[in-house]
Amino acid sequence: MSTRTLCLLYGLALTSVFAGFASAQKDKDEFNSKVIGFARKNIGKQVGDGECAALAVEAFKEAGAKGHGEYKDPKDGDYVWGELVYGLEIAPNLRTESTPVGTTVKPGDIIQFRDAKFSGKAGGGTYTSEASHHTAVVIGASKDGKTLEVLQQNVNGKKTVAAATVKLNDLQSGWVKVYRPQKP
Repeated sequence: MSTRTLCLLYGLALTSVFAGFASAQKDKDEFNSKVIGFARKNIGKQVGDGECAALAVEAFKEAGAKGHGEYKDPKDGDYVWGELVYGLEIAPNLRTESTPVGTTVKPGDIIQFRDAKFSGKAGGGTYTSEASHHTAVVIGASKDGKTLEVLQQNVNGKKTVAAATVKLNDLQSGWVKVYRPQKP
């Protein structure tokens, strides 16, 4: 076989690999878009039983994404929603941050909180916030991925979908994990 033929075959093989990657990426982007669309159309409404996870569960159904019940939870109730794209845990004297290579938080991802306590500056004052076990849909992310705009429900007794901002750098204890929807 000539060098030219080998180069052409190699080029076709790479094209096939990248086409497969592009198709997989398109599926993921499509899931994220559908998750966002579902969450946005339900602002001000109660989704399902009004529990926080119901918003993500129903959004995943609408998007055709693999549901959290199809993943093994690392600990009872620590829901897994797909591919882990970001994690941050604050324990006494220890900050552990993980971002798999090539991933960034983007709209349509799901953020899961466990024993999370936040405090920081907001407006002209300060704020504190807690989420012992909570789920929200990311609808926007700052360039550095550290400030997230989310839609969530079941916050402070309100079981309707509303917007909020999560400042990851303000996490004082507990953890947050951000997951990307996946194909079933």
